[in-house]
Amino acid sequence: MNSATTKWDDLRVFLEVARQGSVHAAARRLKLDHSTVCRRIDRLESKLSLKLLDRTRKGIVVREEAQSLLKHIEEMDRRANLVDDVISRDAASAVQVVRIATMEGIASRYLARRLLVLDRMAPGVKIELHSIPQTVDLSRKEADIFLSFFNPNTQGLKSIALGEFALFLYASDRYTQKHGMPRNSADLARHTFVGYIDELLAIHAVRWLDDVITAPNICFHSNSIIAQCSAAVLGLGIALLPTFVAAGVTELKRILPDQISVRREVWVSVRTEQNHLAKIKQVSKFLKYIFENDADFLLGKADQFPR
Repeated sequence: MNSATTKWDDLRVFLEVARQGSVHAAARRLKLDHSTVCRRIDRLESKLSLKLLDRTRKGIVVREEAQSLLKHIEEMDRRANLVDDVISRDAASAVQVVRIATMEGIASRYLARRLLVLDRMAPGVKIELHSIPQTVDLSRKEADIFLSFFNPNTQGLKSIALGEFALFLYASDRYTQKHGMPRNSADLARHTFVGYIDELLAIHAVRWLDDVITAPNICFHSNSIIAQCSAAVLGLGIALLPTFVAAGVTELKRILPDQISVRREVWVSVRTEQNHLAKIKQVSKFLKYIFENDADFLLGKADQFPR
């Protein structure tokens, strides 16, 4: 392997760590060992005589003095995919399949249950729903549309806010009969919760329990919000769940709904080069419609799942 290739590989590793905010997540995305990612970052920093990254409680962040380099690498990566974009454009327009990548909960408990609306609006378009617990690189064709809980704000993407959803605390009768009902937010310190596995969280926006309580006592961790919901049903702990995850789960009741709720925005992102395609426009129109039509449900103002 020549030095030019080695250098691009190292730059690509740096780019992925910057995008993911986690060495573990970058290693999974690149299909490399954690130690290989660390070694390549060290090698690049040594070559450049520049420290690129800092570790924080919220993850890995790019140092200010490395931001200019990161922008150049992002442009190199975008241009590397541009030729493939042009070649695939015509073929893509003939195949009416659109892959949407998003988090598990909103994929399984909301979008999958609203696909009949798409069938009515655009019967010739079919969806591939890709559930993934991390950011998606649309420039590398990992998906056609990325539905996220934050604005990716990435060059080469067109990102639009669709709406918001709310999260509430939920507990089962099994839990409250054993531990009692929290009386106020201060009372939560003596209760137990279910939540995400902290070191596997590649998306800061889903650290929503941090918005409610500092250093919660978590008795069950899972990177699956469906599993968290099931654990709450069993009475293991209190769960902070989006409305669309808890909807229809009759064993769960909202806890302190008038005092505690969390909101997150939902953003839809498409590569600029694909934004003109009819199938992308149709799916984007479908997403905009359901988030506007279902706003009361998503914000917890209506209990019934939209029909």
